Amino acid sequence: MKKKGPLMVTAYEANPVFESTSPQLSNLLARIDAGDLAIPDFQRDFVWDSSAILELIQSVMSRHPAGSILAWRQDPQNPALASRRVAGSPTGGSAPNELVLDGQQRLTALYRALSLKTPEAYFTKLSEFVNDDLTVKSVHEVDWDRAVFVVDAKRYKNSEHLSEEWQFSNDALPLFELPQIDDWLDDFARYKTTDHSEESKIKSAYRRVRDTYLIPLRSYGFPVISLPIDTPIQAVCTIFETLNRTGRPLGAFELVTARLYPQGVRLRDLWDQARQQYDVFDDFAFEPYSLLQAVCLRARGSAQRADVLKLLAKDDISTHWDPIVRGMAGVIGFLESECGVLSRKLLPYGMLVAPMAAVWLEVSQLKPIERGIANDKLKKYFWCTTFMGNFDQGANSQAGADYKALEGWILKEGAAPEAVAQFAFSEDNLITASARRKALLAGVMALIVRDGALDFHTALKLTAQRLHDGKVDSHHFFPRAYLANDEQSELLVNRVLIDSETNKIIGKKAPSDYLKIMREAQTEAKVDTVLQSHYVFQYGENLNDYDAFVRMRSSAICDGIEQVTGMTIPRIDDGS
Repeated sequence: MKKKGPLMVTAYEANPVFESTSPQLSNLLARIDAGDLAIPDFQRDFVWDSSAILELIQSVMSRHPAGSILAWRQDPQNPALASRRVAGSPTGGSAPNELVLDGQQRLTALYRALSLKTPEAYFTKLSEFVNDDLTVKSVHEVDWDRAVFVVDAKRYKNSEHLSEEWQFSNDALPLFELPQIDDWLDDFARYKTTDHSEESKIKSAYRRVRDTYLIPLRSYGFPVISLPIDTPIQAVCTIFETLNRTGRPLGAFELVTARLYPQGVRLRDLWDQARQQYDVFDDFAFEPYSLLQAVCLRARGSAQRADVLKLLAKDDISTHWDPIVRGMAGVIGFLESECGVLSRKLLPYGMLVAPMAAVWLEVSQLKPIERGIANDKLKKYFWCTTFMGNFDQGANSQAGADYKALEGWILKEGAAPEAVAQFAFSEDNLITASARRKALLAGVMALIVRDGALDFHTALKLTAQRLHDGKVDSHHFFPRAYLANDEQSELLVNRVLIDSETNKIIGKKAPSDYLKIMREAQTEAKVDTVLQSHYVFQYGENLNDYDAFVRMRSSAICDGIEQVTGMTIPRIDDGS
């Protein structure tokens, strides 16, 4: 017989990335009560209403799956994140050994429901679990809407629902009595009858209910995925996002907020103040993380998430937060007034703002003539980057490289950023581009707005307010239905900024038909002026010639791109 060799152990088995266990619910709730299991300070407050709590209780009592818990072990002497106790649990005590990253709503709901930590009290109506002959009903036979219910203390004078008289007369076992359930059931049986033999039958029946439906509220095994203490914070973020695709994301901003909280940095308060001070953050739906990236650019020369998570320090926030807030707001205002970016939809890349905001303080401190030159360079950078598509991939790396280049180019006469120095764009790039290229589409629409696009409905200049009020968006000039849904209908050059009312008039009509209606409603000259403001010029006698329209519009847009970039665009016809 061959001698067996040593058992092979994989790298994972020797050093697992995480540990998965299924502790009993009673154990988890006891740890919450002791403060050993807590939640990160950045987590939202408990928000579940009583109906959601009742559904969870029903699932646990039915032994149905109720999701898993994601936790992160901590060193109480040197915690990675600031923490707080679960809502309703005792305050004070030592730092926790573990933080709940995902699942705090479920654990908080069960903790509060099973320990009477709120004015609401949760009950089971025992008679709903047995048949007339005192046999226990199956899960599918139980009327769960009646079997588990909640009582609001405000509805009962003198908290009568807490008295045994009220509970026994209503067959209502309070869930907070589960630790003493045997004593409660004995008293309940004696209340129901004075006949000793009948009392024994009642006790026996409801102890079977206890074993079938009530014990799970203590013994239920919640799957817990525990990350080790030394898990890098960026890995925690990635793991959470993978497990929580449909819930609230655990973003880098929340993690940095929690990491810096013990040092007295209140990032959430700073973000709220920024939003109150500048409406553009809400108007353009900016996430607070974008400000942290810009801060990290100034402080560390990087916008990479790993660097934002690990390197940003209290001093970085103290030094750079306010300049970045002003810089972000200043850049958005600049792009609105100078580049036609009137809304978030017209901003090609949100990340493009970060390097511009990072240099904004220095630009704003230049003398007027120098500041004018610097602003021209910022515009050139914006347009060249938009049409080069440099932020389509590796946006964080690109932002880091561009910040260094922008700083040198604008302030020290150094080399231009990559998009300016190596600009390459041709009419062929444009004429074949699909409207699915969202960044390029946004850039073209912003360019048209910048050059004075008029509202199709009112013939007034498009403004941010008109974009919003008129529900203006990029729509097909040649309707997709008119072109029989041909793939060619989805070309970017077939998109024009049109208000919702005009778009309804257009419907499936041919351009010759809907333009006739518009000219009859207004004047031919006014309609032509509106069209030209959108780079729609005369393209032949046949208004329904799609190929002629595409060639005309791509050429007109290229003219506009040349104007804002200062670059020559090779054309299809002349081969230049």
